[in-house]
Amino acid sequence: MASTSLRQQLSIMRQSFFDEGLLDHEQVSYLETLENEDDPDFIENVFTLFLRDSSRYIDSIEKALETNPIDYPIMERMMYRLKGSSASIGASKINGETNTLIKAFLDGDMESGKASLQKLKAEHATFKEKLVVYVEMLKQAKFSEY
Repeated sequence: MASTSLRQQLSIMRQSFFDEGLLDHEQVSYLETLENEDDPDFIENVFTLFLRDSSRYIDSIEKALETNPIDYPIMERMMYRLKGSSASIGASKINGETNTLIKAFLDGDMESGKASLQKLKAEHATFKEKLVVYVEMLKQAKFSEY
């Protein structure tokens, strides 16, 4: 009974990610097809790695901006890593904000870039908060199946 309720909560939460534009339905559906008997925790692992790595990338971008002179090679590398990892899991809003950030810095618009970084950090914090709960619920649902 509790596992049915948990599955319903997961379903509602999963749909809310799509409704809010946080995750791309097509990409998440594709990732879910990769989960199988050999890798039953695939989706949780992918989301967990994204959370860990994306936080590092954002921290590195911020640190590169604080150096004098600005460490553009590090900043650029971390922005493109964040762009790639967010696209790979379908993190739509994070990916969009990262693209805005890249464009601002490539255009040489430091003020817009810094503002975009703050917006990206806020978007990431919101997404991370929700995704952590979702991953934990996925783990609980799988545990309750055994």
